[in-house]
Amino acid sequence: MRLPTKQGELLSYIAKETARMSYPGSMSRGKKPVVRKDTKKALENYFCKNFPMEEVWDSAKNNLADTYEKWHRKRVEEISGAIESYVPSHNQPLSVSAKFLNTFMHQLMKYQPARPLFSKLHLPLDSRVFSKFRTIQSLALKKLTFFNQSPYAISYDSHEQIQKTLWEFIDELNARPDAEFSISSRIELNWLWL
Repeated sequence: MRLPTKQGELLSYIAKETARMSYPGSMSRGKKPVVRKDTKKALENYFCKNFPMEEVWDSAKNNLADTYEKWHRKRVEEISGAIESYVPSHNQPLSVSAKFLNTFMHQLMKYQPARPLFSKLHLPLDSRVFSKFRTIQSLALKKLTFFNQSPYAISYDSHEQIQKTLWEFIDELNARPDAEFSISSRIELNWLWL
């Protein structure tokens, strides 16, 4: 194997590897799959050819963190366009796409140049997350009514509302008198079900 010599080549390798690692295998299996067969290939193609890796790589320089929510929505819309034909009608392509983008971005955090975005990451939503949130006593989470639905059937606006509310939930957790650590990113809420 030839090693990359230019940043563009390196970023293409990283995009491909990250796309492969971040695809939840259960998404296209089971009685009611979230996506159809070959979605993984379509996603890998999107991340290798269309995802703005340079923008993420240079995030500290270009202030991507300041516009992350707007940037996130645009990427979700692009991914949705790339996989829409693979999403069954009982699911919303934008919410499915948000799950894929969120897991991809989480995997990118192993690379130092992407880490300035850590505090902005969205929590990937799935049935395990919704199930856990139904059992947690929280004033913030109590305001949300989506947790009895499929996380892939909700609208992207509902996805955004959940992500905004998670900051309130994090404030609740960080304000606990017995808290020995604080949470600085929504992605860190993964510890709730580990």
